[in-house]
Amino acid sequence: MTPRPDADIQPVLQAAMTLVAASGLRGLSLRPLAEQMGTTVSALSHRFGLKDDLVAALIDAARDQDGRFLDAWLARARAMAPLDGTLLADLADAILEDMAGPHAARTQFYCELLLGAPSRPEIAAPLAAWRDRRLSFWRALAGSSDPVDLGGALHAFSTDEAAHGLAIGDLAAYRWLRRLNLRRLCGGVVPAAGASDLREFAVFHATLGELMDGPDGYQPPQLSEWQANVAGDIAKLIITEGTDMVTHRAIAARAGVASSTLAYHFPRQEDLLKAGLEDIIARLHGRVYRPPQSVSEADEDLSSVEIARATFAVALAATRIPTLKACAADMRRRRGENYLFILNRQVTGPSPFDLLSAQMLSITGIGQMILDGLLEGGPGAIDFTLVDQLRAIALHSR
Repeated sequence: MTPRPDADIQPVLQAAMTLVAASGLRGLSLRPLAEQMGTTVSALSHRFGLKDDLVAALIDAARDQDGRFLDAWLARARAMAPLDGTLLADLADAILEDMAGPHAARTQFYCELLLGAPSRPEIAAPLAAWRDRRLSFWRALAGSSDPVDLGGALHAFSTDEAAHGLAIGDLAAYRWLRRLNLRRLCGGVVPAAGASDLREFAVFHATLGELMDGPDGYQPPQLSEWQANVAGDIAKLIITEGTDMVTHRAIAARAGVASSTLAYHFPRQEDLLKAGLEDIIARLHGRVYRPPQSVSEADEDLSSVEIARATFAVALAATRIPTLKACAADMRRRRGENYLFILNRQVTGPSPFDLLSAQMLSITGIGQMILDGLLEGGPGAIDFTLVDQLRAIALHSR
């Protein structure tokens, strides 16, 4: 039926965001939503229509709520105008802090929708409207910024950082690295004469890596050979469709095994999810830690998209699985290490790029890949214009 225009969507939105924060998009269905609200599926359907109608209404309501949040920040920024690069970077950092703090539930809702959008065409249109609302905010905040779309770059950068802020935003080393990255993004990519930011970066880059070796470091699950083989199928599903699509039925069909056999080796849905994430983590480590010169340019676009979605998925999963936090932190701090080699390989003469600029460019590019996941067409639909513009500014500054 057609949803009633006077229906109060806000309590439903709060319940939906609570469910998504707890279990990803699989919680965004009528039965668990009705149970969360203490009502029935038929009552929800009567008020809001079928599931797709309700989900679209929830996304619209979240976008409106988010718009008021962004408008408040834009008013603060205009009261402080004009903004130089440092002040703009600090404002962006404060906004991301706010998104991961008091507004974490809505931020998680947005991030989970972005991760799941490629496999859910019914949410693409309302989610694209929300994405465009955020883009207009970042462009208004940045103001005129020729020759680079700085607002677009901040939008892309903030998308990747939003997920990591949710997972590891309580770590001072992460927040320091984020601020340094933003100051490079808003200040021209390359360091100013006499700048100390690379020295600061080195200190907190190392500090964030200490989590992996500490008492809360990541401990991979012990998998049998049979489980390890199936884990690759789980990982592919996580990367292409999101963590909430991992079910025994879906994995059994993908792996070509009996559901009963799969359930014997992986009794719980959480067991499936951890095995798939472990496969992703192992492959990411293989990519990140291997010598940069072994990275092939021929498959760079496709592997970059996979890495973007995989690390985004790990960060979101870490909000629900605390044992993944150290791994999410390590993946975040290693942003740009191989990309620096690729950047320098493409430069003739002295290179203006260092590890901090490479990390900032990598985060911006990964955020753009996540945003462009709403488009159809696979890796070829990814628009690398923003990163190319930032690279060109750095090269011009030599």
